[in-house]
Amino acid sequence: MAKVADIIFCLNATNLPGQGACANTILTTITPDYIPGLYTFSVVITILALDTTSNHALEISFACGEEEVARIEGEIPPMEDPSNLPAEYKGVNLSINWNNINFKTEGEYCIRIVVDGDEVGSKTVFVKGKNQE
Repeated sequence: MAKVADIIFCLNATNLPGQGACANTILTTITPDYIPGLYTFSVVITILALDTTSNHALEISFACGEEEVARIEGEIPPMEDPSNLPAEYKGVNLSINWNNINFKTEGEYCIRIVVDGDEVGSKTVFVKGKNQE
């Protein structure tokens, strides 16, 4: 079964052709200027033990408690994989840029990754506005 090996919150993520995902300015907390307010950031997710020769349903949600602030649903398409790595070390790197996410409250936010209906990983990050005491 697929598993999440890494989840990195950062200010900007890019995909470099032939090299993979690149995270710039890694964040251990998210600190927008204002809460409530809008904030732009990125996430890099590594999913391993994934059969890259077939399609996989993908869901990514980002929420504080029951309030979901961002959601992605789609498919991971099949890819050619010429590597000779063992199956548990094969997978994908995803880089996601979330623009103008509306943070209404401070607190712990959780990102959850679901592949083919199974939750394969999650991570929390604390969010607090710079305008708050």
